[in-house]
Amino acid sequence: MRLSTTYIFVCLIIFTVTGFSHAQRTTLGVGSTAPGMDIAHWVKGNFNKEESEVYVVEFWATWCLPCRKSIPHLTDLQEEFGPAGLTIIGVTDEDEDVVEPFVNRQGSKMDYTIAIDNRRKTSNAWMRAAKKDKIPTAFIVDRSGTIQYIGSPLVEEFDLTLAKVMAGRYDLKKQEAAASVIESAVRSSTGQSWSAAMKSYNQAIEMDKMVFAKLYIEQFKMLLLKKRDTDAAYALASKIIATRGEEDPELLIWLADAIAVDSELQQSQRRMNTAILAVETALKHARTPNDPIYLSAIARIKFHNGDVDDAIEYQRRAYFAARENHKTAYKNVLDGYRRQKQRADAA
Repeated sequence: MRLSTTYIFVCLIIFTVTGFSHAQRTTLGVGSTAPGMDIAHWVKGNFNKEESEVYVVEFWATWCLPCRKSIPHLTDLQEEFGPAGLTIIGVTDEDEDVVEPFVNRQGSKMDYTIAIDNRRKTSNAWMRAAKKDKIPTAFIVDRSGTIQYIGSPLVEEFDLTLAKVMAGRYDLKKQEAAASVIESAVRSSTGQSWSAAMKSYNQAIEMDKMVFAKLYIEQFKMLLLKKRDTDAAYALASKIIATRGEEDPELLIWLADAIAVDSELQQSQRRMNTAILAVETALKHARTPNDPIYLSAIARIKFHNGDVDDAIEYQRRAYFAARENHKTAYKNVLDGYRRQKQRADAA
């Protein structure tokens, strides 16, 4: 049977409209690949997706009071994580003659990239696709170009997720995929099936060594506290220090704290020389040689080892290396060490 030209034409229209409708219904969510941005004008800074690491896209407006509240917070985050590869981009669809004076008045208080949307094309690709209609709304995009958070930039979940993404420790899809494997490891550990537990833990770790790094600590504590095999636990600790320090120095801090600070351990189970080796190795592989987090970690382990003078010196260095808005916390710890020394000297 021959199909009429009119019939074919109508079918093409229906197919085209249906295709468009399906595209419009495409939902953007956590785990989706981040779409592009169509920007009419860069008011402050610039952005190249191809050269980006982690980035945040926040949709905002000058008239939005919650958006104004987020400005200093986003500036602080840009300052804190910028050296590690974070770019924060604020996107608005307002006119240039409204946005530029506002941004200029903010000055250094609004110290991140600001862009004006091109006829809401970026908003449609992000906000509309994610079925979001309230601002401010922020999207966190990780180093693989995958969206890991959609929501308000004014809630704790945003900050926690961003910190994990910056550290390479957050991937919701992988975490969901690994959940049953980790549950199996816990069940095996509870049932004292040590080999099965180690196998399941390793299976999860192999999915992503950074995202599931804390499972190394779970393995260590299982061997030490549940199996009560001290030699096996510290053989694993030595392996972690030797093989994971360069890629993941923070893991070595967690290991050191598990040995020296964790209240579950008896004093006889603490091998402080291993804890000290872990934090000193961590500092060697830190992004900067005077990273206050790593200096303070050494101070903490030294303090728990009874080396109060060394603890004071490392914490003093951490205090001077810390950012201004973090100094108080470091100073409080330093003062605590000094008081401990004064009590010891007076005894």
